[in-house]
Amino acid sequence: MSRLQKLAVLQWVGVLVAPFAWFGEFLVAQAIGQVSCSTANVRWDVSNDAWQITLMVGAGLLILVSEAAAVAVYRGTRESSYLSPPPVGRLRLIAVAAMATNLIFLAIVLLGGIASVVDVGCTGS
Repeated sequence: MSRLQKLAVLQWVGVLVAPFAWFGEFLVAQAIGQVSCSTANVRWDVSNDAWQITLMVGAGLLILVSEAAAVAVYRGTRESSYLSPPPVGRLRLIAVAAMATNLIFLAIVLLGGIASVVDVGCTGS
């Protein structure tokens, strides 16, 4: 596998892992929130806080892996610019975009996870 092929694989890890981690965490966290407030939870005893913290930490770690992959591509293409011709310029441009969006996904996961633990849940309307 050539250097550019390795960077291309890392590029896709840097671009795709963070949104999938956030989306998976969001879906499971919403389901856990619904289950923990249901009447069936009296029997199941699902701990909302433990699940939310676990999901937040797991998704956060995956997003940090995604960020590390994007940084590796960025550093691997440091001799060029994002305006350089493809494939090196494209790799660098996508790495810059991935580094920015991964931080946004990390902030979303952390804020959502902290809010679901700290906020008062299961209130009637």
